[in-house]
Parts: sequence; structure tokens; C-alpha cells
Amino acid sequence: MRKLLVIILILLLVLGALGASTVLAAGPTWSVVSVDTIDCAGSATTFSMELAGVTDPSPYYWRTIVDAGGNRYMDENAGNPVSTDNGPYSWTLYNSSSGGPVTATFPLPNDTPITVQLLLTNGFGGPAVSGAIVTIDKCNGGSVTSITPILPASDACADPLPTNAVIHELPQGAPAFYAADLATATNFSIPAGTWYVTQTSGDFTQLWIACQANRVWVPSNAVAP
Repeated sequence: MRKLLVIILILLLVLGALGASTVLAAGPTWSVVSVDTIDCAGSATTFSMELAGVTDPSPYYWRTIVDAGGNRYMDENAGNPVSTDNGPYSWTLYNSSSGGPVTATFPLPNDTPITVQLLLTNGFGGPAVSGAIVTIDKCNGGSVTSITPILPASDACADPLPTNAVIHELPQGAPAFYAADLATATNFSIPAGTWYVTQTSGDFTQLWIACQANRVWVPSNAVAP
């Protein structure tokens, strides 16, 4: 994880960080208080969450996305919270496609990294304004490897992770391009590892790097299915 953080910091410098407001606007928050249980079965991985700052009328929606091994196991729209919903919650992972299509069902695969997006979005399918991305090294006897809070684009995150992004592996790494065009090559490469794929265009695939970095394109033949 330390190596990944260093890589992201280097990419931020190369790609150019976007200016962030020095005064953060007040807004609702949906926070991870703790990860209470980790297991492969449906409804067996649980989180303690806290919702705060939601006022009426509320344009927000809860959304939970679970990815593992290149498959999407959960994409849930859990509804539209209102002011009376502020407070603590127990949150679990299970089969749901109410927010978008999935490609696999629980149980989660053994010995496989898991990424959980716990999102509060502005509108159904809209950008995330709060929440967190939780990574777990495996569901069978695993542990949490990171919890990354999500901030809205209007605050400290210029490009929040899209809710339709799917994790794919770059087994050998790949050269980076500014656009889906061979003439836009950069002077750096994306290292081998797992990355968020946001879209494809022709022979290129776009990767989301971090909220303060520009997205980049890599050859699609470098991305594992």
C-alpha cells in the first residue's frame, strides 16, 4: 500500500494537480466509523457508518458498490436519506443490483482483494459528495488495507471516482496517453497493478488515477479482462 501511495503522488505531480478551495463548503457526510466483520458470504461483512448534515428536501442517495477479481458483486441504491436519517447505521454487503448491473453474486472469492465504495451521491447515479473507498486484502480471514474518504468535486476532490468505474488489472503496466490517440503519448507509464477503468474508446482504455489527477488512457490490450 505504501508503494501505491508513492506511485499516486508521483502521478499527481506529473499529471498536474488541480486547484482546491481553501475553504471547504459545508455539506452532508457519510463516514465509516469501523469495519466490524469481514467474511465472504452475503450479509456477513459489516460496517458501522454515520450520516450527518442531511437536510430536507434531500437530493442525496446511498449507494454501495463491491468489486473483486474484476467482477462487480454489488451495486445497490439504498434510497434517499432525509434529515431524520442522520445518525449511526450498521451497513452490510450482499447481492443487490438496484443501483446498476453486477457480473457476479456472493459469496466473494477467497484470497482476492476487495474494493467497497460506500457513497452518498448527489442524485441517483450522480457524483459522490461523501463516503469512503474501503479496500480489504481478502474475505477469508482478511483485514482492511485502506479507508479513503471521498470529498465532493466542489471541495478538495476535483474528479471524484465515477460510480461506474470497474477495477481491472494491468499485469505488465502500460504507457500512458493524454487522449485515446497514439499522438498524445506522455513521458511516463502506469505501473503494473489494479486500476479503475472508466471507459474505452477504440483501442484505448481510460483510467481514473486519483481525485486531484487527470485521467489517462492506456492501450486496451494491456488491460486484463
